[in-house]
Amino acid sequence: MTELAYFKDTYVVCGTGRVLEVIDTSVLTNGAVTPLTKALQRHPHAVILDATLFYPQGGGQPTDTGRITGPNGHFTVAHVFMDNKRVYHQGTLHGTLNENDAVDLAVDEDVRMRNARCHSAGHVIFSIIKHQWGDQMTERKGHHFSDGAYVEFSGVLSEAHDKTLLEEMVARVVAEDRRIIVTEESTGNDVLRVVQVDGFVANPCGGTHVRSTAELGH
Repeated sequence: MTELAYFKDTYVVCGTGRVLEVIDTSVLTNGAVTPLTKALQRHPHAVILDATLFYPQGGGQPTDTGRITGPNGHFTVAHVFMDNKRVYHQGTLHGTLNENDAVDLAVDEDVRMRNARCHSAGHVIFSIIKHQWGDQMTERKGHHFSDGAYVEFSGVLSEAHDKTLLEEMVARVVAEDRRIIVTEESTGNDVLRVVQVDGFVANPCGGTHVRSTAELGH
């Protein structure tokens, strides 16, 4: 199980960890093909750490990228995903990384913050639609990739509830500099992480977020 250190603070992009395993994905061709081995073979190597600052792609949000540096080499992180509570950092190894190596983690800050703003913007749109037209609309999914972000609902709105009105409401919430609050709630043996745009309904979410709607810009 990998500790998800990025849960603690979106704005922390440098830290440390310890290598648990380094996988040369070329050797995986000798065994049975599983969904995990198929995913791993998209990159030359994969690294598993005891704790990570890198966000693994999921929940509609793209992966973090960056670099893992050890005493005898470094690893360029191109993609990150989670399987069975283990986080796999995929990319290219330069030099060597070995089990139990202490390593420095550096997340690409521009990528992290772009993804966080995009995800938080999706929550603003979700919150407004649920608040204004929740009885008419049912949320389906969110896609928080900057090259084509959207929040999908099903339902029917009258002509009065058009795109321009929604855009005006989003702009107003951004201008109001509302807090984006991340909390954790215990649910038996698990912890549920929830995100709330101040003044709106909270929503379960494992993604990275900015602290305020003012950071979303226009």
